[in-house]
Amino acid sequence: MHNDLKYVESPKKEIDELESDKAKFSDMYDVILQECVSKDVMCSYLMSLSDLDALDELQCLYLHKVKERDCLAQKLSKQTEFVSKKVYTELLQRFAKVEKHSVSLELTLQKCKEQ
Repeated sequence: MHNDLKYVESPKKEIDELESDKAKFSDMYDVILQECVSKDVMCSYLMSLSDLDALDELQCLYLHKVKERDCLAQKLSKQTEFVSKKVYTELLQRFAKVEKHSVSLELTLQKCKEQ
């Protein structure tokens, strides 16, 4: 009977050891799984930061182009203003010449009528 008891206790002891090993492996698996998930989450987070950096860069480039466009629009406006003033001045000078010529023609016409 003593041998029978040893024979029964031996597999029971092995089963207990295997159950203990199973629990340890299960815990290790959980830790590894948690690390993998954590690394996946971190990787996703870093990728999103990379996307945000790219978005930031595009926004900065856009703002730079907007400022450049505004500057060019201002320069164009000043040039248009300058050209407008120049054309206006030139037209005034031509008008003054035409007016003088008109007065001169009126005087000449009046002299012709008097003669």
